[in-house]
Amino acid sequence: MKKIAVIGFAKSGKGALALLKRKMGDAQFALFDDKLADGVNIFPISEYKDDFDLTVISPGIPPKRLPEIKGEILNEIDLAYAELEKESRVIGVTGTNGKSTVTHLAAQILNNLSVDAVACGNIGYPFSNAVMSRGGRGVFVTELSSFQIELMKNIEIAACSVTNLTPDHLDRYNSVEEYYNAKLRALYFVRENGLVTAGLNPLIANNALKHRLKVLYIDDDLESFPKKIGDKLDFGPFYIDVRGFHLFGRHNLVNLSHALLLASSVLPLEGDATDLIGVLTAMPHRTEYIGSAKGVAWINDSKATNVDSTLTALKSCFYPTAVLLGGRDKRGDFRRLAGELNRCAKEICLFGEAAHIIGGQLEGLVKADLIYTGDLKDTVKYLSREDGLNTVILSPGCASFDEFANYEERGDKFAEYFKLFALEDNLSGDRI
Repeated sequence: MKKIAVIGFAKSGKGALALLKRKMGDAQFALFDDKLADGVNIFPISEYKDDFDLTVISPGIPPKRLPEIKGEILNEIDLAYAELEKESRVIGVTGTNGKSTVTHLAAQILNNLSVDAVACGNIGYPFSNAVMSRGGRGVFVTELSSFQIELMKNIEIAACSVTNLTPDHLDRYNSVEEYYNAKLRALYFVRENGLVTAGLNPLIANNALKHRLKVLYIDDDLESFPKKIGDKLDFGPFYIDVRGFHLFGRHNLVNLSHALLLASSVLPLEGDATDLIGVLTAMPHRTEYIGSAKGVAWINDSKATNVDSTLTALKSCFYPTAVLLGGRDKRGDFRRLAGELNRCAKEICLFGEAAHIIGGQLEGLVKADLIYTGDLKDTVKYLSREDGLNTVILSPGCASFDEFANYEERGDKFAEYFKLFALEDNLSGDRI
């Protein structure tokens, strides 16, 4: 009987286990994780012994915590990729910020083109689950984290987006360069003549040249490619009228540009493509409009778990805005936000474990009041009584793990507290 170990039992590990049981139900399975799960027999990682025929490693387990493994090693991405039908394809999306939104939008656009596509991967729906539910058929628009890319060996990517590269996850990587290299490793798996879309970054360009890939570079100002002229966003073979796009913030036009080009790599777009974008929805927790109260728009950007993501969101805000920063520190440099905060912020509410770390960095650099508000619930309660604002945005720039299981729970609680303290009878259906 084959012996199989799964190290890490979050979403990816659970998806891998389900796929393995479908393929090799008569095997003997052992699960390893330092977090317990109700009703599941899980061993601490320290108890792993290298006597398994196959070990499947989840991306959430840092390499430094892994035991020595001499037998066959697989990861969830490669495991599921082996089950794809020949005509199916994977579109990969990585980068530091924007990758979830690009994944979400690209899958929607493809479905609007009547292409059978699904958004999966690090977006919260494991690649293995998507492959199983669809019998290995279709287009799999797959968000790939640096953790997943590190472990990949046997996958071919038909088209790929590297949205941008900015410092992140320095609690896991020894240097920014190590993190960037993990991301850029995705280009190794892009098929010959496969499309790559990328932000303007010499590191991405140099790696694309090394792999002899054709790249379409998208600039954040939409001045060179695609060109924004008035309300028209021109990609050459096709164009859109941006008035037909309803997501918050200019940065989402950049995300949309990546998504449209990825979709066009599957089914080439021509002429006016505006009809594809009018019904596109935003992802939860990514500059998501959750409602208005007393004329103030409330925005849930809980997915902003690093400083650069917060910086991007702030560029779409205007004075007088209340900005919520805090959570668990990831060694981010919040001083980089000072310019945008001085432009748009009336109040800066600092909450969670990192509150005083952030306050120490911003003290003396920002004009707005720094207000220490305790936890997220107390912060929303405080802001619900404030006047003279036009926007409240949760864009914390930190991990959520001081108070919540993940950024989704943090965003859900933000919306819940908004309804509890701010909404009352003042809900407006108007979108910003």
